Amino acid sequence: MSWIVLSILVIFLFSFVRGDLTAALTETAKLSSQVKCHEEAATLIRVLRDSRTVPVAAASVNGVLKPVGEYSSRLDINSSGVFLKDVNYNDNGHYEFLCSGTLVRIIRLEVLVISDISASEGNTVKLPCFTVTLGEPVESVQWETKGKPVIRVERSNQMVEYGERFKDRVSLSPDWDVLGDLSLILERAQLEDQGDYFCYVLKGSQERGDPAAGRLKVHQMHVETSTTPSNTKDSCSE
Repeated sequence: MSWIVLSILVIFLFSFVRGDLTAALTETAKLSSQVKCHEEAATLIRVLRDSRTVPVAAASVNGVLKPVGEYSSRLDINSSGVFLKDVNYNDNGHYEFLCSGTLVRIIRLEVLVISDISASEGNTVKLPCFTVTLGEPVESVQWETKGKPVIRVERSNQMVEYGERFKDRVSLSPDWDVLGDLSLILERAQLEDQGDYFCYVLKGSQERGDPAAGRLKVHQMHVETSTTPSNTKDSCSE
């Protein structure tokens, strides 16, 4: 019976996949859903740009993935997934999940420094995003917020798609592909618009593109009301 329970614990949950993640500096990034392998052979490593590898997590004696080394205090592994807390800029890069030495998942993590942007309710605001477009194979630009699309522009045919709440309120510069200015122009800002916005620039064979980010805060407009003081006079009797 014990080996049956162990097999259930260490069963691998998906075949080889790759994915791109974005996370704001000092926040938490979900690297994956729970990853487990047969025979207690699950490992998670970090591949540095100089091709060196750094161990991040490995299976313990009961087959459950556990953080190791410098990641012991920042990696949270539970039934919901694998989470890297308090991300810093050096966390940028590639992470690999292996099962018995076989690569099963690649994660490309982008850590972003998010700019704080403020706007008053009802006004127009611009969220910055720039990239080199001259001589570069830029295919499309997409802005997202809260995991949902805001606007997507295809370079080849200038086709534009809008998110459900943003139609007729968002745009890019008409010359974005000439100027390299992919900033999002948001009109008639609403309180529910506030949040983190991500700009993805799709170039060549990239799956999602290089991101930029802005954190929008929308301030509520306060209508001042004026009251006319009454002309009553205090009366007193002698």
